[in-house]
Amino acid sequence: MKFIASLVDIKKVDRVPGELQPYVEFKATYEGRQLKGDEEVALFNVASTTSYLAVFLDPGKTIEDIEKEVKDQAFADLHPESKESLRKYISKR
Repeated sequence: MKFIASLVDIKKVDRVPGELQPYVEFKATYEGRQLKGDEEVALFNVASTTSYLAVFLDPGKTIEDIEKEVKDQAFADLHPESKESLRKYISKR
């Protein structure tokens, strides 16, 4: 089965809804991060699951970096529209 990750939202960590906060906190712990609240995070839903994946949008992170992270951690490909939205967002930073 091929999984597809769709972008749900991009926001600062302190603005992430409560029901998605555990995914952000898990990812921060996994990466050894101390959250300050001002970090940008992209939130993805993995189709056919109830799972979400948080990806921190650190300065300099490319769309290729994000694709690799989603593939490595969620075993999913980015939805084409999500990829394009991310590409536009990243180019404006």
